[in-house]
Amino acid sequence: MAMRDITELMNAYRECSRNLWNVYFSGRANIGGSLDAFEQIRDLLFDSLVVSELFYHGDGEDGNFPPPVLKVIPRERAKILIERLSGRGEAGYWDQEKDMVVGPNDITLAFIDYFDFSQIPVMDFHFYRCKILSFPSRAEYEGREALIHAVDGRVFHDEEPDDRPRER
Repeated sequence: MAMRDITELMNAYRECSRNLWNVYFSGRANIGGSLDAFEQIRDLLFDSLVVSELFYHGDGEDGNFPPPVLKVIPRERAKILIERLSGRGEAGYWDQEKDMVVGPNDITLAFIDYFDFSQIPVMDFHFYRCKILSFPSRAEYEGREALIHAVDGRVFHDEEPDDRPRER
């Protein structure tokens, strides 16, 4: 599997997104409209600043490349917050286990998006929001979402994707 470290690309996207929101959108009177517009802009930024810089193996003659498979690999001893299961329509909580720590060989995480507990008025994108693909020591958590501080992980692009959908 050909994995390429794209943490710096992701950091450029993160910083650009944060700056746009914090300087140009967060102070607007219609915050709901601002959030809607900002999400559309973020999708374009992600495609322009990250996806356009990725390499793919395989057939792309028709211009249709598979969505990127982005994996977050924790640094040594990274704290992780796992989403607690809740009822349908209920708020999600990130406290399944307190003070859980993982290392790079303990868990496989797919990047979904950046996350902050509060988006208004300032977004910092402190966390990677991920899907747990594999967690051998805690298999019951596989398929759930998790948060890891962005400074505690690196993002890699799987240049030979296995057909998992892009979630961002």
